[in-house]
Amino acid sequence: MNFEITEEMMKLISEWDSCTSADVTGAKFAYTFIPTGIGLVIQVKCDVCQRTLNLSDDL
Repeated sequence: MNFEITEEMMKLISEWDSCTSADVTGAKFAYTFIPTGIGLVIQVKCDVCQRTLNLSDDL
């Protein structure tokens, strides 16, 4: 099973992102993929502000 972030999802993440990384590597997101019987749950969590963006299909 492949878990991918599409270009459309990257655009949504860019529009949602308003934080500046405090890490020297620039990493600030945790990506969570949860396969279920009715679809794939995709969440992006910002490690800076602790907000979560839900990118799941209509489940």
